Amino acid sequence: MPLALALPCAIMSAPSEPARAERALLEAALAGDGAAFRRLVEPHLAMLFRLAARVSDFHADDAVQETLTLAFERLDRYRAGTSLRAYLAGIAVKQAHTLARTERRRLARELASARPEGAGTPEEHLAAATLARRVRAALAAMPKKRREAAMLRLDAGLSHQEIARALDTTEGSARVLVHLAVKELRAALADLVTPEDGP
Repeated sequence: MPLALALPCAIMSAPSEPARAERALLEAALAGDGAAFRRLVEPHLAMLFRLAARVSDFHADDAVQETLTLAFERLDRYRAGTSLRAYLAGIAVKQAHTLARTERRRLARELASARPEGAGTPEEHLAAATLARRVRAALAAMPKKRREAAMLRLDAGLSHQEIARALDTTEGSARVLVHLAVKELRAALADLVTPEDGP
């Protein structure tokens, strides 16, 4: 092959700078470097907290901490160059649901004794708590995979391709799961959601 043709191919196949940086951090983290692991996951922490808070407003910190622990322990399963966000989100949504049973008991006890804090009128707090409870109930009524797809799309902001990767399914199936979940949420919240709004 002439050099003029070979050079562009070599350039095209070379990993990008962010991919090389991620690979270096991944190798360091796999060798036990906690600072490298922190640099890998920091950009995704807000998304992990959103996912955990969707399952429960209380103890989201615990769910995220357990997610990070599991992600570190299973880091050798992640393939550099794929979507780290999808990898972490997949662990987070499964871990949050694993903790949900215990979380619901704690939530019931805390709601019985806790008073709302922060700004807002009692009516606003009541409306927000009612909406959160109804969204949680609508999600809980869905089949597991549909519920997880909804959370990954609405709370984590993942693409259909990333959802497919996180749930080990096809992109077409991920689209259908998200569509059905949004349709169910709209129906469940029809009295609260205007046509322009979304759940």
